[in-house]
Amino acid sequence: MSLRRIVWPLDPRPELVLGESLVIMRMRSLGSSGLSITPIVFGAMGFGRSAPVERVRTLHAAIDAGITSIDTAPLYGFGESERLVGQAIADRRDRVQILGKVGLRWDDEHGEVLFTTTRPDGGARVIRRDSRPVSVRRDVEQSLRRLGIDALDLCQVHHPDSLVPIADTMGELSRLREEGKLRAIGVSNYSGAQVLEAVAALGDVPLASVQSEYSLLRRGVERELLGVVRALGVGMLAYSPLLHGLLAGRMEGRRRLGLDDHRRWDPLFHPTNVARVEAAREESLEPLARRHGVSSAQMALAWLLHQPAVSGVIVGGSSPAQVRANARAAEIVLRAGERDGLAAAFEAVHLDRDVRRRRRDRLVDRTERLLESVWQRAERVLPWLPQWP
Repeated sequence: MSLRRIVWPLDPRPELVLGESLVIMRMRSLGSSGLSITPIVFGAMGFGRSAPVERVRTLHAAIDAGITSIDTAPLYGFGESERLVGQAIADRRDRVQILGKVGLRWDDEHGEVLFTTTRPDGGARVIRRDSRPVSVRRDVEQSLRRLGIDALDLCQVHHPDSLVPIADTMGELSRLREEGKLRAIGVSNYSGAQVLEAVAALGDVPLASVQSEYSLLRRGVERELLGVVRALGVGMLAYSPLLHGLLAGRMEGRRRLGLDDHRRWDPLFHPTNVARVEAAREESLEPLARRHGVSSAQMALAWLLHQPAVSGVIVGGSSPAQVRANARAAEIVLRAGERDGLAAAFEAVHLDRDVRRRRRDRLVDRTERLLESVWQRAERVLPWLPQWP
């Protein structure tokens, strides 16, 4: 039996109609900006990790499943994510909403350093905050070229920049909006006070969205930001809803992560913390998911979609099957008691932020780094080495 999805803004709630297996996903408004998005947003941050053909198939499957809103940024793959998204939507631009970003550079010396990563050649690549008007305009115009489109449906400032007044950044985004290069303006990783400042700077132009990390396990936005967003009538976009697979149970039984996997160095993914999260997941998330006939990942997404002010949840997908499963989360209806029970179970999880890696793990890390460095040097000297069986 085939599955067909249609996005219809006027539908009162997601419905599954048997016979033709028609699923209707209701869109949600982003504040008063006039822009509507699907509740599940396709996150293209990791879009460049699989084969190109598979990436296009996955995004096409997401669109066909009703996930027509796509979140990307110049930083993702250093332009590669935008180029691949552009290729995938070339024949279906009228069906999708492109949510882009500005304000982070890896090819300029200006601005505060946000983080440093490693280039394929082994050198350092420095990522800087840069929300100057000239940089914002450059980001938008380069994104449009990579995506092959005329306008971004939403353009968000990726990170606040303490060296540039928020009013200057919002002023340039307003001018780009007047020029038709973007349709709505948003911010990401802003505090409540910074959101208020952005709204004041925009004046009559509505702030469409605030994008922030939010999940069952990380709920810092509830202390201040959600209240500000609700009071202002701004849409909320939640990212990292599954905490890189932790809430989906993908870390269960995994003892080692690759050197290029950022989770390896994050205290959250230390075996001690993973075990505590797994215990909460098995005691609360899994039983509820089984009662609803869904996975724990779908249940974690559904919990977020029921939170006040949340307009959309950004989640990636590495295969057509995975994005179809993500889309189903928009159909789950949770009672207040179920939502509160999940919240209480994960609020009780104590995570050790200062946990140290075990001595054995540190020795293995150093050994693997040394071997990788030796191999990279050998490849430069003896280019035929990778051809060895």
